[in-house]
Amino acid sequence: MKILLWLLLLALAGSLTATPMSTSYELALLSGTVVTTDDLPLEYATVSAYDTDSSLVEGTVTDAAGRFELNLPNGNYRLRLEFIGLGTKTIPVEVRGATDLGRLALSQEGLMLDAVEVRADKSRMNLQLDKKVFNVGEDALAQGGVATDVLQQVPSVAVSAEGAVSLRGNASVTILINGRPSALTDNGGLAGIPAASIERVEVITNPSAKYEAAGSAGILNIILKKSTEKGYGGTLTLGTGVPADHQAQIAVNLRRRKFNLFANLGGRYANFFGSGDFTRSSRIDGETVNLFRVPDMDRHDDAWSGYFGFDYRPDEATTLTASYAIYDVLNDDFTTNSFAYTDGNGDRIRDLRQTQDYVEPGTYHQADVVLARQFGEDRKFTLLFNHDAWTEFEQEEIRIDELAPEALTVVRYRTATEESSRDYLLQSDYESPFGKHGSVELGLRAEARVISADYLAEANVNEQWEPLGGFRNDFDYFERIGSAYFQYAYKREKVSFQLGLRNEFTDIATENTDENQTNLAKQYNRFFPSASARYQLSETVSTQVSYSRRIRRPAFWQLNPFAGLRLPTSLFTGNPDIDPAFTDRLEINLLSGTDRLTFNPAVYVSRTTDWFENVVSQTPDNLFGLEDGTVLTTPVNLDEAINFGAELTASYRPGEVFRLDGDLHYFGTRERGEFAGRNFDYDFATWTASLRPQVRLKKGLSLQARVGYSAPQEDAQTRQPGLWNGSIGGTKRWGDRLSVTVNVTAPRYFRETTFRPTFRQIDYFQWTGWRSRISAQYRFERGAKAEERRQRGSIR
Repeated sequence: MKILLWLLLLALAGSLTATPMSTSYELALLSGTVVTTDDLPLEYATVSAYDTDSSLVEGTVTDAAGRFELNLPNGNYRLRLEFIGLGTKTIPVEVRGATDLGRLALSQEGLMLDAVEVRADKSRMNLQLDKKVFNVGEDALAQGGVATDVLQQVPSVAVSAEGAVSLRGNASVTILINGRPSALTDNGGLAGIPAASIERVEVITNPSAKYEAAGSAGILNIILKKSTEKGYGGTLTLGTGVPADHQAQIAVNLRRRKFNLFANLGGRYANFFGSGDFTRSSRIDGETVNLFRVPDMDRHDDAWSGYFGFDYRPDEATTLTASYAIYDVLNDDFTTNSFAYTDGNGDRIRDLRQTQDYVEPGTYHQADVVLARQFGEDRKFTLLFNHDAWTEFEQEEIRIDELAPEALTVVRYRTATEESSRDYLLQSDYESPFGKHGSVELGLRAEARVISADYLAEANVNEQWEPLGGFRNDFDYFERIGSAYFQYAYKREKVSFQLGLRNEFTDIATENTDENQTNLAKQYNRFFPSASARYQLSETVSTQVSYSRRIRRPAFWQLNPFAGLRLPTSLFTGNPDIDPAFTDRLEINLLSGTDRLTFNPAVYVSRTTDWFENVVSQTPDNLFGLEDGTVLTTPVNLDEAINFGAELTASYRPGEVFRLDGDLHYFGTRERGEFAGRNFDYDFATWTASLRPQVRLKKGLSLQARVGYSAPQEDAQTRQPGLWNGSIGGTKRWGDRLSVTVNVTAPRYFRETTFRPTFRQIDYFQWTGWRSRISAQYRFERGAKAEERRQRGSIR
């Protein structure tokens, strides 16, 4: 109640000084073109008009030709032109009827290197000291794909063959949509976000206290497109691929002086084929049993998504934004597993064949309402309400037949799972100057989440379905988080620093109908400090030292005491009693840039207590009487892990035709801990790297490629060999309206060796083969030359 009361008081305070704006005047058109000193047009440059008392009157961004248009009342204004990497230019303007200012040049004079913009075509990387921003534009390697295809192109980010996202080799990364939590980031929902609807991805490796504390690796913020060009218009995108990957998306907007309406609607029909091989050698009751399994998987997805909303500005100081996103998907998979058992001499014991028919319909929803109130140029109050929800119904029917030495049915069983989540978030933030060079930010946040999972397995006995003993699950997880933060920043020309403190109170509980499971209730209150300091070494070189404390809360699948019965020889069981892990991270960044070369090296070290480890063990018992028992996997907390790394992100652009981006990351871990008498101490180091060349040819043709490599990795239980991945693509444009993109992606696969005292196994699986796509994008009506830019506001 106290949190809600503070939020209400802040909301009331935000309305005390509202000033209505007169609309009884005629407007005149102010236009111009923003260019570089080499007379090249600057796309996405910000143009803002201020009146004599420094109040913002109107603003826009330039189009592909560098053009802008503002509708203003006759009068005197200060026009401010801004472009990241080229500083700011302010000029006085007198408007008396239609006025064309001609070509306005921005140069690098006086540039303070908080950011360096590396620009080529419409896709570029913006390197900053505290984050990296990948602008998607018409990226040839991501067009026609989904959000995971975009993330695969971002330095420091890796997407596994199964779609799992990690940052700097750490899977504890918080993924936000438009700066807020989203159901679309859960359970594969990123596949529901078309790449064509994404404007950019922000990578924040060491967030300050104003960000929620979840995610020990950092934050990935996916910004969706929302047109702000006046008038009406949009884009239509159509694509197809081999294997079948058919997509369609339309994005439209309608903007008037006070309203901006926007909508994105898309659908996808896609097939995926996977295959591999699996070997396991077990020592069961003194006897050696070998298993060779060959999986063959056909996966099919039918999905559609929508993103709708509006901005309303009753006056120049107030903005109300509301949006709704939906993703509906039907996964229909059919998998065949061939099992061959042999003894220690290689003699055949038994041949089996398993078929699995899996159907999973799911629906994801997210609704946001944001009220932002500006007080003068420097003070701002924001109130946010967010609700997201998802529901999934999983059904699978599995049959295991013995082929040799006899032909018979071993078992037929089916499972049914209903999973759902409901999340409610209320948050307020306030920003204000504090002294001549300082500023403060403070905010409150209240969040409540309920996750449920009902699971039932039934065996077919004499053509009757009967419950399978030990495989009934009715599990509910309740989580409430209340938090508050305060942050002070001080900034001078060469030196700046920031200090912040966040407090989060967490209350969690579990309920399970299984009599063998204990219901749990936990409460913990933690402080999360942050600090950073920047120093401008020269006009082109700056450095930053930062510290933050983060938390990794266990995911629902890690808590659920039973997750599914998919393979008869392997079981994963969650641990409702697993505790959160806490990480302290220290990082040093340096940013240096010239017209041709930009590089951003960073070194970091962190210490995590109660880190998560999936403990793998084997029991001779098997539910279906199979010879090699059952391999069990369960997450537990271990003592600590020390992580360290050195990273280099660089971009080289010798001219307007060619650009080369690359990143190199060396990192390691020192793990310590024991569980059930087993020692998990281990030290290892490895590296990853990627290169991304881009060539812009004549007549609107550009080519791109990406190749990435992950060196071998090893811990106390598993070993992974080096893995390659890559893609190539090209885009052809006809004017400002039509573009066609073709891309090809190499197969995605993984290989892992697991070694325990009673068994050793090697698992190889290729999730996708070679995939090729072609997509076309058409811009129409008033928005034909309008490029989308990110929504107002920043991550909260």
